[in-house]
Amino acid sequence: MSAWEARRDALPTVSLAELEAEAALLTRVDRKYIVSPALWAAAMGAVDGVRALEIDGSRAFAYASVYYDTPGLDSYRAAARRRPARYKVRTREYLDTGGRAIEVKLRSVRGETVKHREFIADEVARGRRLDGTARAFVATFPEVAGAVDALTPVLETRYARSTLVADGARVTIDDGVTATDVEGAVAGFGAALIVETKSTLRAGAVDRALWARGIRPARVSKYCTTLAALQPELPSNRWNRTLRRHLTTDPALAA
Repeated sequence: MSAWEARRDALPTVSLAELEAEAALLTRVDRKYIVSPALWAAAMGAVDGVRALEIDGSRAFAYASVYYDTPGLDSYRAAARRRPARYKVRTREYLDTGGRAIEVKLRSVRGETVKHREFIADEVARGRRLDGTARAFVATFPEVAGAVDALTPVLETRYARSTLVADGARVTIDDGVTATDVEGAVAGFGAALIVETKSTLRAGAVDRALWARGIRPARVSKYCTTLAALQPELPSNRWNRTLRRHLTTDPALAA
């Protein structure tokens, strides 16, 4: 057990209902950091009032997300070119607790991320276009509706997520992040954690604790950075630092 996991397991708990009531934050500003487990444990030791999400005695949960894009990778390219208004479409499966959702993330011209989610019963399989409830949901968004019938699976990510509440913000910590493309190639972040603070416009206590230790927000997207690592011919200048420092395409990740 890492120092971070030991600290997490010693925290007071917050239930899922309490988390949704206090920090649902579907409209938010996201700040992402890439940190070692030891540094993250030290930063958490400096923040008061932190609680950890616990469901049925567990504080870490396995996720699998499948990202959809057009044949021309319009969603990826909009992010790479920093277009002010852009979208991301994915399904998310909660591997431990069960359930599957379709999600549409929209980026506003003000820099806010607005996530829309609907739980679905349809089986959305790898290698298939969106259909049924998932397609109908995505088609309701004008930003995506014109592309909905062209969207196909491009990448699947897997990781274990812990969630904290601190200073009114939701904080997610993703461990063991790997991505697999449709050809079976794998990229990942090794032992590094991807920490994301989701809050209103102001920075919170967690952000300040990381800044005090010299850790600044990183340009990282599970979809975009891992896809860029697997397809280096794609435009990726905005993620070059992350790609050089943190991404690996070691075949051992597929084991």
